Amino acid sequence: MGGDRTSGKFDLFHTLDQEKQKRIINAALVEFAEKGFKRASTNAIVQRAGIGKGMLFYYFGSKEELFDFLCEYTIEFARNEYMGGFTGEAIKIGDFLERYRALSEKKRRAMRDSPEVIAFFGSFYLPENQAYFGKYTEGITEMRDWVAHDMYSNLDYSLFRDDLKPEAILRYIRLMLEGYELELTNNLKSGALDLDDAHAISEEYERFYVFLDDLRRIFYKEPTKGGGDQPNQIAKG
Repeated sequence: MGGDRTSGKFDLFHTLDQEKQKRIINAALVEFAEKGFKRASTNAIVQRAGIGKGMLFYYFGSKEELFDFLCEYTIEFARNEYMGGFTGEAIKIGDFLERYRALSEKKRRAMRDSPEVIAFFGSFYLPENQAYFGKYTEGITEMRDWVAHDMYSNLDYSLFRDDLKPEAILRYIRLMLEGYELELTNNLKSGALDLDDAHAISEEYERFYVFLDDLRRIFYKEPTKGGGDQPNQIAKG
């Protein structure tokens, strides 16, 4: 993880063995995610990582430089571990809502397998961190555009109900999904939803999948009796 985007000025850090790198990265991710940039303590990071403070500043000249490394690391993680396994595969799923569900499941697995990275991503929404994340907005927007392109390319419009134009159905679904995501983002910002609360996250996913099922009932044709497939009609995006 981390990839080429965290090379260059951090090359010296990458000479450490993988286990030690992981301990330092995870300790720093957790500290910044829990406390934000200003209140995060390098003393707490080195204690959690089991290293000396001099060693931390040998590889990262300052707290700001360490924070920059983590931003680059998590963005590259998203590109490689999350988006890299979705883009390309997405267009094989003609059903838009199933495609969206597959992306959501990828997010869920990332939260399970790399909770420190996901928690740090969640801290992007904390007001106290906004000033420090600003210069990474372009990279995050680029990823969102990338996913959006794959989400809307090569869809099977024949699955949608016939009495509305497929373009209109996609627009309505997109607006509803954006509204749901805005509500979720606001809950993260306000603390109403905690990424560290596994039970709350599981319940949120269950609510979301019910929401997707409701969208299907509203905008899709009823399944044919016997489970037969709908005719295939792929629309190029």
